[in-house]
Formats: sequence, C-alpha cells, structure tokens
Amino acid sequence: MTISHRLLGIDEGRQQLSLIDTATDTFYWTLDLADFPLARDMQRLDAERVLVGCDRGFFELEIATGRVLASALRWAEVTGAHRRPDGSTLLTGFDLDGGGGVNVLTLGLDNRVTRVARRDGDYIRLMRPTASGTYLLCTNDHILETTPELVELRRFAAPGFEHAWQAERLPDGTTLVAAGYGAFMASFDAQGALVERFGAAADLPHEVNPFFYASFRHAANGNLVVANWQGHGPDNGQRGRQLLEFDAHRRLAGSWSAPGRISSLQGILLV
Repeated sequence: MTISHRLLGIDEGRQQLSLIDTATDTFYWTLDLADFPLARDMQRLDAERVLVGCDRGFFELEIATGRVLASALRWAEVTGAHRRPDGSTLLTGFDLDGGGGVNVLTLGLDNRVTRVARRDGDYIRLMRPTASGTYLLCTNDHILETTPELVELRRFAAPGFEHAWQAERLPDGTTLVAAGYGAFMASFDAQGALVERFGAAADLPHEVNPFFYASFRHAANGNLVVANWQGHGPDNGQRGRQLLEFDAHRRLAGSWSAPGRISSLQGILLV
C-alpha cells in the first residue's frame, strides 16, 4: 500500500533535499546540497523553518520554498545539529574543536562556541537530547546515554547494530533505535532491556529490501515512518522501497519510492 505523507527528504545518494508529497509523487522543490555536504538530520523549528545539520555545521531552511535563510559552516565532521528552547544550538560530531574524540559543542545565539564536551571515540552519528536532560549518542554498535558532559550513564545494544543511526527516548521511557546496516528497528524498555525487534527482512515483502534503517519519525496517526537508505551513489532508486511505515503493531502498513527522483533516502522530517 502506498503511504501518504508530506515530508522533507534528504537523498544522500544524489546530495539533494526535497519537499515531497508521497500521495501524489509531487516534488515541490529540490535543493542541491553541494554547499551543505552530508546533510543528515533535520529539526522543525516552527511552522515555517527547519534546522538542517550537515558536515560543515548547519543551516536554516524555509519549508515552503527551500530557501536557505541562515547558516553556520565552519567545521568538519559534524553529524548532527539540535536547536534548544533557549535558542542555543548543539553540534555533535568528531574532533570539532581539534582536541580529538567525539564532541558536543554548545553555540550561543551568535553561533559562537560557549561550551565544549568531549569523550573518547572515533564514530558518531545522530544525537538526541532526552526530556531528562541526558544525551543519546549513536556510536556504531551501541547507543550511549550520557550526561551533557558526555559522561556515560548506560548503553543500549542489540545483535546486528552496525552504524546505528538514530535513537529516541519516548514519553513512556522506551528507547527506539534504527539499527543502520542491521536493517531493523529495536525497542528498549525503561530499564534498558531489549524488548522488541521489528522491520527485519524476514518480516517484509522481498521488494522492500531493507538495507540500512536511517532516520525515523512518528506520524500523526501513531505509525512509525522509516527511511530505508539503499547505498551511496546516484543510482540506487530501484534497489528497494525507500520509505516504510509501520503500524502500532509493528507491521508494515505501506511503503513508497520514487526511483526516478531519489537514489538513497536518509534523513526525513514529516511536515
């Protein structure tokens, strides 16, 4: 079944960002990301704007038009950006301040660094703050939950995690993780125990071809929408279904692809 969402989608394979209506296969606009390489994650700021993290920092985008409104691009190996309620911005990445290891930088309203947190490590993808003030860091084969100073509190792991991409703390204390190359979703209870895996190849039609589960979002109907990245380069659109939707019972409710327009869907934001 085809799914119906209006979303921003990062096509990593072609380095493009588009506003898409999956119900009609409409691409309202497409932004070439040559000036904003390796954009990976997005955060809705308000009704009109979105924050996009990229390798060099971040930029703000007007959702309706794709127009870049502002940017801060003076780093390398940034993997995530997050705007806090007070207007400061958290940048996550590797060796962002020249001291080595994994960093989370805090930028003030003028985008100057006001705080540096560092821990040992050589791999990091997305970071998500939790409601309790901790950080969830995706560090390849496990997820670290840390203090804002990056002191480890606990870790979440499941067999098959490889380049785990995104972790999110839900209101009930559950932690949901996209397993990267493991190509499944994992759910951990409030005590950190693995309680559920879903979306694996054995549970899906062959044409879905789960390859790498990247960003995920919660739809208004309670379903979970997941980007099924298909590989680097511009010609992967025919390899599998690029966007998957799972219902409350963790069953596949539908999927979507646009193989002529998208190679490898990685970052998604429902708008």
